[in-house]
Amino acid sequence: MRVAKVPQRCGWRTAAGKPCKLPVKRGTSRCWRHQGEWSAGGQMQRIQRELREAKEKLSKMRKK
Repeated sequence: MRVAKVPQRCGWRTAAGKPCKLPVKRGTSRCWRHQGEWSAGGQMQRIQRELREAKEKLSKMRKK
């Protein structure tokens, strides 16, 4: 007997106070919107943002 896989839902509380109905991202327990900086995806986004900001700052310093 096979059991159909039902996609998990995020469940994070929205601003309206209702649970989020978006499906979770693979390998996480939250959707793309609610995964936050603590998750692997959020950490990667933070690192990329910090690198981009550092490059912009260096570029501005070189122009002076």
